[in-house]
Amino acid sequence: MFEKINKMFNLNENLLNLYAKREEILSSNIANSETPNYKAMDINFKDAFKKILKQNNSNSFKITLQRTSENHLTPKLQKNNISLFSIEPIKTKNIKIDGNTVDMNRERIEFIKNTLKYEENLIFIKNEIKNIIHVLKG
Repeated sequence: MFEKINKMFNLNENLLNLYAKREEILSSNIANSETPNYKAMDINFKDAFKKILKQNNSNSFKITLQRTSENHLTPKLQKNNISLFSIEPIKTKNIKIDGNTVDMNRERIEFIKNTLKYEENLIFIKNEIKNIIHVLKG
C-alpha cells in the first residue's frame, strides 16, 4: 500500500518540479524581453513528461529484498542522476532587430498555462491526501 502511495507522490513531485523549473525559465524570458541578443528558452514539456512517466513506471517493478542475516550484502542505493528535462532555445522566426527572440504574447500564455497546471497538480495531491485520510479513518 505504501509503495503505491509513494509511487503516486513521486510522480506528482516530479511534475511539480518540472512546472516550477519551467516557471523560472518563462519568468526569465519575460524579464529579459528587452535585453539585446537574449534567446528565449523553454523545456520540451512533451519529452520531459514522457521521461517522468517512464521513470515512474520503471520504478513500479522494483523488488525490495529484506536482509535477514548480517552475512547478506548491503544493497547500494544508486541515485538516479538522469536529468528529466533539458532547457533549449525556442526556435522562432520572430527575431527583433536587437537579436532578442522573446515573444511576450507566447511567454504570457505559456506562463499562465504552466501556473494553472502547477496549481491543478497541487489540488490533485491535496485531494488524494484527503482521500487517504478518509480511508484510514474509516
